[in-house]
Amino acid sequence: MSLFRIACVGVLALTACASPGTSFEDVMRRTQPLLPQRPDPMTYGTRPENPVRVGWGDKGVTAYFGLLRGPQGQPVAWRRMGDCCEFTQVDGRGNERGRLVIFEVTYEGLDTPVVLYVDAYTGGSVYAPWGFTLEGAPDARPPSGMEPDIIDL
Repeated sequence: MSLFRIACVGVLALTACASPGTSFEDVMRRTQPLLPQRPDPMTYGTRPENPVRVGWGDKGVTAYFGLLRGPQGQPVAWRRMGDCCEFTQVDGRGNERGRLVIFEVTYEGLDTPVVLYVDAYTGGSVYAPWGFTLEGAPDARPPSGMEPDIIDL
């Protein structure tokens, strides 16, 4: 196929997708992959519907709490309180069940411990909940050729 024919097919495909009055930017915006949106900072981690998604099982939980700090960089103390809230979307596969893990987290100077809900099965971008900070910027990818472990907590 000649370069001219390929270019014509491309132009026809683009014009067929665009409706009258649609700009090139609108078409490109619809074809771009959606970027993950930062979760609501007021409820992130503190509500079951907006958990911290660390993935990698116990290893992910330990790594996350190793980086979590108080607002002035204080190390946190954390303890597991139990499980709740069964769901079926484990790592986006939908064929396994998971449960959120509830942690009580505190740091020096905090009057009342904070309860955090953590999804140890599903990975994602992690942030610091309201009133906390994250130290450093860890590499969020597993070593090449390895899949994250899913560990029963």
